[in-house]
Amino acid sequence: MKKVGLIFIILITIVSCADLDNNLNNTKEDELSELKNHKNYILSLVATATCSDNSQCNYIALGSKPCGGPWEYLAYPSTMNTGLLFEQVNIYNLKENQFNKKWNIISDCMFVSPPIRVDCINNKCVAVYNN
Repeated sequence: MKKVGLIFIILITIVSCADLDNNLNNTKEDELSELKNHKNYILSLVATATCSDNSQCNYIALGSKPCGGPWEYLAYPSTMNTGLLFEQVNIYNLKENQFNKKWNIISDCMFVSPPIRVDCINNKCVAVYNN
């Protein structure tokens, strides 16, 4: 298990360094468009997945605010390819963090709370933020 984690960290580092080198000549708009496309891909992965009960639902932090922390939490079912989801979310979060640093992006520094639970409603995982 530790080897898999180490390999994953090395892979993310290699991808991030390669992407940073490739993005040196890109415009801010080009990179923002790439981020939006990547996020849409992640959202499409989750949109096609279904659940049958609450025990299949969980959430993951999505995005990288300039002040730290995620922009939001994405609800997903364990019935999907979670390995692919985790990989893509980690890459996306890393790319957004690099984008923020490269372009000196600012935002509010408000903490985004995770959901209190995630329910399966109409075969979709839905994040619940209040009672």
